[in-house]
Amino acid sequence: MPRLSNGLLRHAYTINPLLAPLLRSCRDLTSAQNELRWLREHVKLTQTSLNKSHGSLLRRFVCERASGKPLQYILGTEYFGDLEIQCRPGVLIPRQDTAASVTHLVHLLRRAEGLPSELRVLDLCTGTGCIPLLFRHQFEKARREDVRLRLLGVDVSEKAVRLAHHNLKCVFQEHGYRDSKAVIEFMMGDVLIDPCGDQTFDPPSFKAVMDFLRKPQFWNILISNPPYISPSAYWKTTTRSVRGFEPKLALVPPAREEKPGTEQGDTFYPRLLEIAYDVEAEIVLFEVADLDQALRVARMARDIKIFDGIEIWRDQPDQNDEDDPSPHCEFKVTGQGNGRSVLCWRGRGSKWLGKGGAKHITSDRSPIRNAFFATYKF
Repeated sequence: MPRLSNGLLRHAYTINPLLAPLLRSCRDLTSAQNELRWLREHVKLTQTSLNKSHGSLLRRFVCERASGKPLQYILGTEYFGDLEIQCRPGVLIPRQDTAASVTHLVHLLRRAEGLPSELRVLDLCTGTGCIPLLFRHQFEKARREDVRLRLLGVDVSEKAVRLAHHNLKCVFQEHGYRDSKAVIEFMMGDVLIDPCGDQTFDPPSFKAVMDFLRKPQFWNILISNPPYISPSAYWKTTTRSVRGFEPKLALVPPAREEKPGTEQGDTFYPRLLEIAYDVEAEIVLFEVADLDQALRVARMARDIKIFDGIEIWRDQPDQNDEDDPSPHCEFKVTGQGNGRSVLCWRGRGSKWLGKGGAKHITSDRSPIRNAFFATYKF
């Protein structure tokens, strides 16, 4: 990261002494001025409850921001699509790239024909609960009386699940879903634990919790924004603010014994694909770090041989397509920006997404599936 020039620091100080320390995190004057304005507004809302003067509280927030603390943790919220989501240290901050993928998927589904009377959406590694909340918010804009949503968010972190429940209450109060038929729930569970192995872990496996709480075994849609950053990329590509304050648990998968040649950043995807198979998901949407990882995950999905179609979405999947990364790309790449998500569909999901001509796979794929997942150890 380039050093800030003394001239820029002096100029910022002459405008307002509090701007200079903010430049450490903002890196440019315009961003620092915007953040100072937001911090002032936040002080007006919080100074009474904290019983501190305006000036001392503002200086404290500026010092926290200058240390690298994310603005979202200081302000306490971040927008995720149209929703204002509560943020707390220890839980990953929602990103707008994720919101763009979820919103685009919902837009494809809102007017789809043949949706079941109860559309079930499973979100694994839910964090703040932002994905189920935004899915419900966007889908109900269509005012479909023939479809009832059932959404379940799962996370290994107790802190995340508590925050997800809190966000559910906040969003309900703000938007008043009094006529909503949707059911949204959150629970703890570890998606990486072998469901057939030792269940003495805390929390237990996702499958064990689902069975114990008698949750539905079959889900139409599976969405996940799992930890996907490799240890080397964590140190090379993430910012000081991310490394110092956001939970590494939500960014870097744990080290495990994997198939030779498998990157640690890809740890979650084989297990997520196995869950997608088990719950008979007809649409699967995974977030990834970049186009290279998107291609690796798409190949994993293809190798299971249960999906009728697979494509890669960029950051803005609703925008006009950029050229494919190469004329020999194995999968359709749609939208603009960086590679962001992998979308898979099968059976009725083909019709819901408007993917005409895809056939429903009914043959027994267990040998293929078992051979694929036998190469991964969970």
